[in-house]
Amino acid sequence: MLPNKCQKGLTILDTIVTLFFVGILVGVVIPQYQKVALAAQEAALKAELANIRTGIQLFQIRYKRNPASIREMMEKKILLPARIGSAPATWSFFEKRFLLKQAVDAEGGKLDAFGNPFLYDPVKGEVRSSTGGYAEW
Repeated sequence: MLPNKCQKGLTILDTIVTLFFVGILVGVVIPQYQKVALAAQEAALKAELANIRTGIQLFQIRYKRNPASIREMMEKKILLPARIGSAPATWSFFEKRFLLKQAVDAEGGKLDAFGNPFLYDPVKGEVRSSTGGYAEW
């Protein structure tokens, strides 16, 4: 059967032009995505370091010593005051851990946003990330 002249389809030129535009889009979108993903990981790392440091301070206030490890802060609990309602005499207490058990490795050690463990010095009570380039945060 002879092809009908009314039938339309993609030619090689159409396919090449389409692939060219897709290539340009991929070349622009992927680097932007990587920048946004890195910024999100850095923000998460800053927030987690702030949380751990606050947990260390609470632990020091409660127990009058530095925690032996980050894991100890994830296991021990503290009673914290909370206001219920707007009346001045409606205080209550709730039990919380110094640190939540989120993003932990197989041994139960806390991981940063890049998937690396936090480094903790129990003598100084200081914590930092083991991810290269972020150790001084």
